[in-house]
Amino acid sequence: MKVLFISTSASSDDRLAWSGTVYQAFKGLERAGFEVDYLSAIRDSKPTLIDKLLFTYWKNVPAKFGKQLRMDETLYTVKVFKQTLRQFDYSPYDIIFVPTHLAIVNALPADIKAKVVHLVDATVDSLMGYYTEFSNLWFHNCWEAHLLGKRAFLRSDMLIASSDWCKTNAIAQYGVSPDKVNVVEFGANIDIDDVPVLDKHFDSSKPLRIYWSGVNWVRKGGDVALECCKSLIDRGVNVEFHITGMRSLPDDITSLPWVHNYGFLNKNNPAEYRTLIEIMKTQDIFLFPSKAECSSIALCEANAFGLPCFVYDTGGTGNYVANGKNGYMLPLTAGGVAFADKIMECVDSDLLDSLSVNAKRKYQTDLNWNVWSEKVKKILTTLIKN
Repeated sequence: MKVLFISTSASSDDRLAWSGTVYQAFKGLERAGFEVDYLSAIRDSKPTLIDKLLFTYWKNVPAKFGKQLRMDETLYTVKVFKQTLRQFDYSPYDIIFVPTHLAIVNALPADIKAKVVHLVDATVDSLMGYYTEFSNLWFHNCWEAHLLGKRAFLRSDMLIASSDWCKTNAIAQYGVSPDKVNVVEFGANIDIDDVPVLDKHFDSSKPLRIYWSGVNWVRKGGDVALECCKSLIDRGVNVEFHITGMRSLPDDITSLPWVHNYGFLNKNNPAEYRTLIEIMKTQDIFLFPSKAECSSIALCEANAFGLPCFVYDTGGTGNYVANGKNGYMLPLTAGGVAFADKIMECVDSDLLDSLSVNAKRKYQTDLNWNVWSEKVKKILTTLIKN
C-alpha cells in the first residue's frame, strides 16, 4: 500500500510540528510497512497579487477591532495550498494521509481516487472559546473556520481521532457517521530507547519533584500549578517545581528558590532533547492543570516516564488519565489548593508508586507510537479493502 503524507513542514523529520506528532505519525506509517512519500503543501506556493491582498486583510483588519486571527483556518490558506495540491499526481497512491490541517483537506482535488485519511484531535467548533488561541476571533474567521472544519471532516474517508471527546464532537457537530471515526490515542514524542526501563519509586526523604511543561502559561495551568506548589510548601513539604516549555517567565516566579525553569527545549536539537530526557527522568509527578486540552502529548510522555498525572477533567484528557490508576482528574472549578490536597492524599497513602507503575503500563499499552502504528495499520488496511 502506498501512502502520500501531506503536511506543512519542509520535510517529514521536523520534530516540532504539532508537538512532534507529524514526525511520529509519518514514522509510524513507515513502521506499519507502508511505502510513504512526503509532500509539503506549500512546496510550490508563490503568492499572487490577490493572495497578497487577502493576506493584508487578514493581518490588519481583525487586529484593528481587537480580534485574534487564525490564519490556518481561512480560505486564503486553502488557496495557497491549492497551488501545490491541485497540480500533483495522486494516481500512484492508495491513501492520502493528512495530520490535523483542515485547509489541506479542503485544498485537495475532488476527483482523486485515493482514500483521504485525516488525523485529528478536535473539531474546530469545539475549540471556539475553549482554547485561548481560538477565542475572540474575527467573525469572518469564525465562519470560515466552521465551514472548512465541517467540509474537511465530511470530505475525509476516515477520521483517526485522538480521543472519544473528539469523536463525539465530530458526530454531534458535523454529522459525521460514527463508523467513519476511529479513536487511537497519540504516543509519547520521545524515542523508545529513552524510556526508562526500571520502575520509579518515591523517596519521602528527598524533595518532591513536581514537573510542569507547556508554552502557554495561562491555558496550560502554570498559575494553578504554582499555587499548588506554594500550598504544599506551606504544609511543610519540601517541593521542587521544574518547568520546561516557557521561553520566559516573570522574575517573581523564577526568583523563587524552589523553582527551576529550563526554558524552551527544542527536540530538533540533540543536546536540548537530551536535556529534556534527563529532566523527566528525575521527576516524581506531572502536575498539568491545563484548562483546555484536546490530547496532550505531554501526558503521553509523562506516562512513559512513570509520572503520576494530576490534571483537569477537560477535553480529551480522559483517554490519557484514569482516576486512581495513573493519576487523577479534578473538576475545572478546582484551584491549586485542591490539587495540593489530592497530591498530599496520594503521598500520605503511599499511592505514588502504584500510580507510577500504572502510568508506565498505560504508556506501554496505549500511549506509544508502536501501538498507534499497529492500530492505524488495521484501520487503513480495512479501509482499502472496503
